[in-house]
Amino acid sequence: MFKTYSLENIRKHLDEGALPFSGTTAKGSAEFQFLRPAGYAGVALHAAHDVRPDVAKKMKISPADRRYEEDPHTEAFLQSFPIQIVARYSRFEYDPNRPIKSAVYTTPDTCWNLDVWDQPQTEAEIAESLAKHQELHALMDIVAEYLLQNKRYGILFDLHSYNYQRKGPVAWHADPKPVINLGTGSVNRDVFGDCIADFLTRLESFHIDGRQIYVAENEIFKGGHLARRLSRNHFDRLLVLAIEFKKVFMNELSGELYPDILNQLVAQFEITADDFTALPFFNSSG
Repeated sequence: MFKTYSLENIRKHLDEGALPFSGTTAKGSAEFQFLRPAGYAGVALHAAHDVRPDVAKKMKISPADRRYEEDPHTEAFLQSFPIQIVARYSRFEYDPNRPIKSAVYTTPDTCWNLDVWDQPQTEAEIAESLAKHQELHALMDIVAEYLLQNKRYGILFDLHSYNYQRKGPVAWHADPKPVINLGTGSVNRDVFGDCIADFLTRLESFHIDGRQIYVAENEIFKGGHLARRLSRNHFDRLLVLAIEFKKVFMNELSGELYPDILNQLVAQFEITADDFTALPFFNSSG
């Protein structure tokens, strides 16, 4: 079981270089692993499915419908990363990739026309969810500052997935949408333009069962609130790559995992991330 750390203790451990350490935040918004010093990290904001009991009992939406809009298994892409952050609660409790004012879904038009609530939440219940939102973003601020502590530039891999069969079943390779979409809408292209081009080229070499995949930039998603906020706060130094994987590694309707496909993608992504983050550009001192 993970140990619980306050944000102050997390910062203290990092400032003192007391790595490795792993745990959960005090309000439970995230699990984290700081395994070794690095200038890059990964985060999976929507991988979780849990909802706290007082919120769950007021929900009308089924667990299956919740899971359909979540990003199961995206934490697998971070398993070799030196710094890993995984949100612990479903986006249907609060969405960390939206601004705090819209982080709690209220009406169907705010969340894919889904009828989420059987009865409204109290102000106290919403406040508890938003406190987790604030804590998670405060943690990501600490992570960003740590990445830039000893490096001129840092990288945050912001991992997501998306549904591609909303209009009916189709083979992943017959569907025209990208298997990987790289969201760079908030990135400083004057600083990181060549890095983005390099990373796209690396992604384009990926294969699934011998088929080369289609990769696009900003076709499906340009990046959400986290990418926009951290890019704005560290515009000249932090490269935030919002990466959307098409749910080719699972049955998006039933939730069944296709482990062989997931393992193929994870293995290629790990090699790509290792090589990309080793570029001299990212390894000059701050």
